[in-house]
Amino acid sequence: MATSGPRAHTARLPPLKALRAFEAAVRTGSLTAAAAELSVTHSAVSQQIKTLETHFGQALLVRGARGVEPTTPARNFYEETRASLDRIGLAAEQLSQAGAGRILRINATPSLAVNWLIPRLSSFQIANPRVEVRVATSVVSAGKLKDPFDVVMRRGPMSKSGFACARFLPDVLGAVASPEYLRRHPVKQPADCLKHTMLHLSARPNAWPRWLEAAGVRTPRKTDGPSFEHFFLSVQAAGANLGIAIGSLALIGEELASGRLVQLFPAVTVEEAGFHMLYRAPQPRDAALDLFTAWVKERGQEAAYRGWSDAMVGRMTV
Repeated sequence: MATSGPRAHTARLPPLKALRAFEAAVRTGSLTAAAAELSVTHSAVSQQIKTLETHFGQALLVRGARGVEPTTPARNFYEETRASLDRIGLAAEQLSQAGAGRILRINATPSLAVNWLIPRLSSFQIANPRVEVRVATSVVSAGKLKDPFDVVMRRGPMSKSGFACARFLPDVLGAVASPEYLRRHPVKQPADCLKHTMLHLSARPNAWPRWLEAAGVRTPRKTDGPSFEHFFLSVQAAGANLGIAIGSLALIGEELASGRLVQLFPAVTVEEAGFHMLYRAPQPRDAALDLFTAWVKERGQEAAYRGWSDAMVGRMTV
């Protein structure tokens, strides 16, 4: 007689230890890296993968040029496994914190966290004292994050099983420099930027060529100048009179409003895909997460670059 109900469903589940080994191996692309992460031996991970393959009656991993990769049928299984393990991890943490309030884990790029999220976060915490927001920074894609998260904030859209994605902040680029630098190095027209120190961002190698193109300036294949790994470092360098930077205007509103930095030729801008957040779409709805994502969207609308008033533009003219 066939069994039914919860026991039958549980019997079909593969071993949790094997699922963890499989997820770590696919995410890292290496059995060795997975073993180090799980604090077990390489052979132990290999055995767990074999256990899972026996369970499903098919191979799940193949060796590629860059390490191990999931087979085509196993790719979707990996995405679902990853999402499920994340949910289990967060549910376990929430259970252990029962009565202490909801914890939201946010992962953002360093530039977005330092220049936009953290300066505004106190308003959310004051309005929602029982929701604890923990911010971690990383530049890796959402699919490669090791630790579970509720929200990931990055440039450009993202997709992940069990998550929704929304654009919350426009990403408009402009050329900026300090008033002191511009006094010492006058810039009368966009082409003059080529005569001075141009500060580059390694994550946006085409920013300067695109801005110059928008200004109608023919550019060489490569523009000279130092390159910085993080956006806030290039902004710091511009504020320290080291050159002209390409800035995401929504992230440097305070610097522009205070006059620490000024925008060159405000009519010349480049709009990119925008900043997006990838967040859990749980059922039933998560009130704390709903509050946070709504708050982010509202703050994004407030901080969106929409050009400057005539008075501000007049003050910024170089």
